[in-house]
Amino acid sequence: MSEATVSAVIVTYNRLELLKASIQKVLGQNTPALKHVIIVNGASTDGTREYLDSLADNRLIIEHLSENLGGAGGFNWGIRQFYEKTQDDLVWVMDDDSMPTETALSKLLTMFNANSDAGWGASKVNWIDGEWSKMNVPAPADGGKTAVFYGQDNWVPIKHATFVSTIFKRELIQKAGLPQKEYFIWGDDIEFTERCSREMTGYFVRDSIVIHASKSNPNPGDIVGELDETRLPRYLLEYRNRLLTSRRRHSLFKFIKTLGHGVLDFIKTLCLPSVKYRWRKLKIIIRGTINGFKFHPEIEKLQ
Repeated sequence: MSEATVSAVIVTYNRLELLKASIQKVLGQNTPALKHVIIVNGASTDGTREYLDSLADNRLIIEHLSENLGGAGGFNWGIRQFYEKTQDDLVWVMDDDSMPTETALSKLLTMFNANSDAGWGASKVNWIDGEWSKMNVPAPADGGKTAVFYGQDNWVPIKHATFVSTIFKRELIQKAGLPQKEYFIWGDDIEFTERCSREMTGYFVRDSIVIHASKSNPNPGDIVGELDETRLPRYLLEYRNRLLTSRRRHSLFKFIKTLGHGVLDFIKTLCLPSVKYRWRKLKIIIRGTINGFKFHPEIEKLQ
């Protein structure tokens, strides 16, 4: 894919200053392969619309939504625009707090050139202090995280990753469909990349570096240790979404394991000392799990 062309998709909601920096980083890539940058604005109210409408770069495709569809709905919309409005070979996706280094995209393209079986890839995501971003560590295809964390190989086959600098071939999008917008937030990227992995091989690309400029660097899905009260509603979706992913995309064993993880979270939240927002968290675990049994959205396919 030495002559491949790329559309980037950035999803944003009410984080204008981060968005400005992210756009600059994306447009500043050291490769001419980047032809379009699709920015999906989820009905922001902080001046994002006015700022985006003031930009003149002819690579930009601005999509203003009438409501906030969450990260999942934003990526669903943005990837659809890539597929329907461009002829580019690859779509490169990220949130508005993703800050790719100058060579991030070119290193992803090198991976495709070197691995003919590759259908998608994921960058190495660091937090702002230079350490791993804990929520964005891809899972190796053979299980565990040793090959990603401690290995020396630049390209490692993976089974899932997050939407912080992940890239997909056009033909893979046609095969796998779109991210499930009904997830709203959390887990949509894991479900989608696992679905993609069943169609084509994905690779972690160690020398493609992106900074995740999030406020903190928590462990993924750690409701027990969560200290930010404003993030608690997201866990209701986390428990719901992960049950759908395990129930419909995996084995019975994986489903039972996911249920067991929820039970363990409940016990820890109930019994451990100094758990903040204990009773609210317990209700969230119960409600989210119940909702997971009733959650049945269909996958959207593209023609």
